[in-house]
Amino acid sequence: MYSTKKFNFDEERAAKFRVKMNDSLTKIVAEKEEGDYFSLAHNDKAIDYLEAYDVNKLMPFVKEKLMDLNSNPAGNKLIPYDGMVINKVRFLNHRWIIADFTGQTGWGEIIIKYFMEKDGSVTFEPAETLLYPQN
Repeated sequence: MYSTKKFNFDEERAAKFRVKMNDSLTKIVAEKEEGDYFSLAHNDKAIDYLEAYDVNKLMPFVKEKLMDLNSNPAGNKLIPYDGMVINKVRFLNHRWIIADFTGQTGWGEIIIKYFMEKDGSVTFEPAETLLYPQN
């Protein structure tokens, strides 16, 4: 009798755990899909616009060129604040990048327009910059 009750209790607990895990996984997948909505890797129209390029090779190439601008001792020239460098980059679509930057005087975010030129090079243009206030 004890073994039967223990078995039933354990089975019921395991079933509740499975339901809870499935709910958690469903929630995580939904949150990831929501976060990926503004992402070049998941934007078919933007990928079609860049049909001449392999997006999986293009993004690292553009990111590398953008990060190369950090090598200037005065900071990245796209950021209008002295000594700031770009740390993290996310491709929103075929035209815009959002990036996080930091420096001695603070941190912020920047929207950057990027353009693939006919010769295969890339050019950048800052669109909007946000510097967070220091506490």
